[in-house]
Amino acid sequence: MVVTRAAEQSASLISKLEEAGAEAVSFPVLQIVKVNLDPEAKALLQRLEEFDWLVFTSANGVGCFLQWLDESGKKLTAQKIAAVGPKTASRLQESGISIDLIPDKYEGKELARDLMKSVKPGSRVLIPKGNLAKATVTDALQHLAKVTEITVYETRKAMPSIEMLPGKVDVIVFMSPSSVVYFGEAAGDRQQLYHQNTAAACVGPVTEEKAKEFGFHKRISATDYTEEGIIKAVKSYFREETTS
Repeated sequence: MVVTRAAEQSASLISKLEEAGAEAVSFPVLQIVKVNLDPEAKALLQRLEEFDWLVFTSANGVGCFLQWLDESGKKLTAQKIAAVGPKTASRLQESGISIDLIPDKYEGKELARDLMKSVKPGSRVLIPKGNLAKATVTDALQHLAKVTEITVYETRKAMPSIEMLPGKVDVIVFMSPSSVVYFGEAAGDRQQLYHQNTAAACVGPVTEEKAKEFGFHKRISATDYTEEGIIKAVKSYFREETTS
């Protein structure tokens, strides 16, 4: 199996895959980079107490936002905190931050639906995000609340050596649509070798749709958008393959 996550984020998934009996290698096609906040964004952090809600749609957003918060000398006050899923929530809890809202299904649409039920009209909502993040929550709340987005990290393309890829690959793990795109660019002409016989294990339907667009005939889509969900989906796929 090939894991396309950023190098600093792949160890956990690779370890779990190996525990499950798979041979896994890292082929990091992207990197996560904390951005340099512009003066407007820095001024925003100084007015953090004006916000009623902080909404985190990724663990990367949590890590980079908390770094900026620490560097600015600001502290969270009485804001309510929403997290898209358990990994994002865990990053917050590691810093002693309590979670007020987490959806049952770990995706942006579900987070947006739950927030629409919880956020009071006229509330101020701050969403620390990455440069490629969709505006799902913002779009859902814009007629209910005053929503501000702040980009705290960028997802950038990495170009790992093609020699890092093993000769035979049964599964390639994609945790985002951008990882599918960047894998295609990193693999070059060699990507055609995988489209027919290699399964693209995708963290959800949006990522699966991108894998389909890029030519992967075999696709696995996790219904639980976590590392554990990916592993469960892969196991289920291969059980069905061997019994069919």
